[in-house]
Amino acid sequence: MRDRSRRMTALCLPALILQGCLATTGLDRPHTVEQLEEADQALAEGDLETAQRGYENAISRSPALVSPHFQLGLIAYGRGRDSTAIEHFNAVLDRDPGHVLATYNLAMVHLQVARGLLARHEELAPVSAGRPALMAVREAIESLGQTERADR
Repeated sequence: MRDRSRRMTALCLPALILQGCLATTGLDRPHTVEQLEEADQALAEGDLETAQRGYENAISRSPALVSPHFQLGLIAYGRGRDSTAIEHFNAVLDRDPGHVLATYNLAMVHLQVARGLLARHEELAPVSAGRPALMAVREAIESLGQTERADR
C-alpha cells in the first residue's frame, strides 16, 4: 500500500499542473471552477474526502468535464479501489481519447489487477501456476515498473 501511496502522490503532481488546461473543458457553470479549485486544494493538502466530494459535485454540475474524472481515478487507485479507478479513467478517455495520463494510469491499474489475479491463480492452482509459460508471464508482469522503482 505504501508503494501505491507514493505512486499516487507522484501521479497527482503532474495532474495538478494539467488541471488548469482541463478545468474549462465542458464547463457549464462558473461555480464549477471554484469547486474544482477547492477540490484541487484539498487534494494537494491530502484531504481526499473533501477532494472527492468536490470532484463529484463538479461532475454532477458539468458531466462533460474531464479533469474531475481523472482526479477521482487517482484517488480511487490510491485507495485500492481498482474498479472505480478504471471507471473514471475510462470516463476520461471517453471524453478525451488522447488523454495521455489517463491512458498511462489505466494501464497501471490493469497491471495491478493482473498481478492480483495471477497471485490468486497461484494460490488456487499451484500446479497449473507452476508451468513455465505461466511463470514467465508472472515474472514479466512483476518486472514491469521495477526499472522505474530502481531509478528512484
